[in-house]
Amino acid sequence: RSLVGSEMCIRDSINMKRNAFTLAEVLITLGIIGVVAAITIPGLATKIQRRQLETQVKADFAIIQQAIRASQADDISYDMVIQDGNDASIKEWFETYLTQHLKVEQVCYNKPGCWHKMGEVKNLLGQPPRYENANGIGGNIVTFRIANGSMFNVDGNTAADMESFGITTDSDGLTFYFDANGDKKPNRMGKDIFIMVWNEEGLVPAGHNKTQAEVNTNCLRGDGYYCLQMIASNSWTIPDSLWKRK
Repeated sequence: RSLVGSEMCIRDSINMKRNAFTLAEVLITLGIIGVVAAITIPGLATKIQRRQLETQVKADFAIIQQAIRASQADDISYDMVIQDGNDASIKEWFETYLTQHLKVEQVCYNKPGCWHKMGEVKNLLGQPPRYENANGIGGNIVTFRIANGSMFNVDGNTAADMESFGITTDSDGLTFYFDANGDKKPNRMGKDIFIMVWNEEGLVPAGHNKTQAEVNTNCLRGDGYYCLQMIASNSWTIPDSLWKRK
């Protein structure tokens, strides 16, 4: 019986060795897993980042749109708000109307601290945005951060200025620059920073009065000022062509 038991143990030991992985096989398997992970994980992370940004862009537009509609219920219209070059009007308007309908965590009136430092923001051509200064973008501005982490820069513009934002109008209005992911990079117009305008048409993306071809040209080969219009017209999703632009 002892001999039979010994033979069975030997056979079991041999079968276990046959069924086990060798060190070389384990290393090869781990190497394959590592290669696959190196290929797929960055792409997955980029996809997640893109979806998060799309969600935030759409939410930011809706937040400002709702705040403006609420302020209009308070009997304020776009032509009663910030006057280009009038320092007093911006603070009065913002505190009287817009902050009543926003969860503002920090606000700055014509001073640094609530927007990016000068030189950090670039357009898609690698150039600084028009009208940039140490306080933000524009000559008479309010900059603020809201509870979801997004940053805003609001400037009053004349009807003539509006054309540079792709808006055809005979009236003055407001320009909202917003960074949908706050302090995170890349801090680029058309990538994470976008522009919307409040005028007699309501709140609309920059480029709203341009043709689709003009918007595409601006976003894919130009400075990126009209990219919010491209995203909005694409069911609030960022097109591959824009996302992959360097």
